Amino acid sequence: SECGPGGSQSRAVWCSHSEGWTTLHSNCDQTERPDNQQSCFRVCDWHKDLYDWQLGAWNQCVPVSMRSAGVQRPAVCTRAEEGIQTREVGCVQKANGEPAEDTICEYFEPKPRLEQACLIPCPQDCVVSEFSPWTTCSKSCRTGLQNRIRFVLAPPLFGGAACLNLTEFQTCQPGPCEGEESLYSLRVGPWGPCSVPLPRQARQAETPPRDSDKPPRDSDNVHKDDDKLSKESDKQSREGDKPSRQGDKWLREGDKRSREGEKRSKEGAKPDRPNRKPGRPNIKPDRPSRQADRSKQQKKVKNKEKREKMRERARERLRERGKVRDPETKELIKKKRNRNRQNRPGGKFWDVQIGYQTREVTCVHKSGNTEALSLCSQETLPVTFQACVMTKDCDVTDWSEWSSCSKECYDSNGPMGERTRTRQVSQFPIGGGAECPELEEKEPCSPQGDGVPPCIT
Repeated sequence: SECGPGGSQSRAVWCSHSEGWTTLHSNCDQTERPDNQQSCFRVCDWHKDLYDWQLGAWNQCVPVSMRSAGVQRPAVCTRAEEGIQTREVGCVQKANGEPAEDTICEYFEPKPRLEQACLIPCPQDCVVSEFSPWTTCSKSCRTGLQNRIRFVLAPPLFGGAACLNLTEFQTCQPGPCEGEESLYSLRVGPWGPCSVPLPRQARQAETPPRDSDKPPRDSDNVHKDDDKLSKESDKQSREGDKPSRQGDKWLREGDKRSREGEKRSKEGAKPDRPNRKPGRPNIKPDRPSRQADRSKQQKKVKNKEKREKMRERARERLRERGKVRDPETKELIKKKRNRNRQNRPGGKFWDVQIGYQTREVTCVHKSGNTEALSLCSQETLPVTFQACVMTKDCDVTDWSEWSSCSKECYDSNGPMGERTRTRQVSQFPIGGGAECPELEEKEPCSPQGDGVPPCIT
């Protein structure tokens, strides 16, 4: 066959003695004779568009000490432990994903690696607070119960130890009962699952509508229409009063002008003083006002100089920030800031949500029947709810675009380059949630295109 399936391969099969010399075929067991022919797939260049490697997801990181018999795991974790993770890689048809022989894909590019190194961070155990003081005994006489609680300060991470019991109980005996023994006793159930309280809007949606929320009656609509008509009539009357108000305003302005004219005529009728020199204005210099003007001008000049200094400092800071840095240094600073921002426990990547859990407390008769809690009123009721940490799985972003190939020239027979893609953690696991998957992926690549130069060996 020229291309594709349907070809055949043959090989020689003979019968040999245990000492190495060839003998007749009849001396060997014919049922165990291997095949001397098999079908084969002849690969051609145009098969590159039909077949490709399919890469599976990386499995969980396994410590090297668990794969090697002679290596022992350290008793105390002081730094991240080296591990290995594996994945499945196979040759498939691009059209339907059907598996094919690896030799077809290996004809065009080598099989991608099945293993890679990884790091396992040290586990962080759950940290809880100290216990609160014991509550008062649930009974005033004979044997009762009292409890104490504690809270989660830091949830477990990276496979650390789970949080210990947050509530403890113990029996208490305040003393013997003086009167008749009570027929009822409290029974405390287990804590329920951790849940988040409903928001206020959801709670309001569940409550039935009040009388004020009911639709208005027809009579109410009639009253509202009457009120609307009365408001419109008042508005029109106010608009009608506007011209009269404007007329009153003009009359007042006319009276003001007439009074000013009378004042000028009176001043003009006054006789001049004999000792006043002609042509000299009757204006005395106002020294305090001149001094005030001078101080205002000086203040304006000082404020202007202050603003100029502030602008000069701002320009200096911009020049300092705009200094050219090495691109590699910029990239290192950017990565360090992102890493510090992600690993900060108080950041958005550590969204710890506090919920609550409840338990049932019932009043039980001596016969075993459940009765109303009011019958156990002589006892102190234990707490029926407490705070807890909501479990959250790790959440990551989508894969980034593939980076450019590390190899910049084309060589069909030489080693291939490598390209990578990454994704970021948007939510770290909290409270025993699912761990984060692999954040970096690599695959072999070879640059192609008309502008790619050949490799010079």
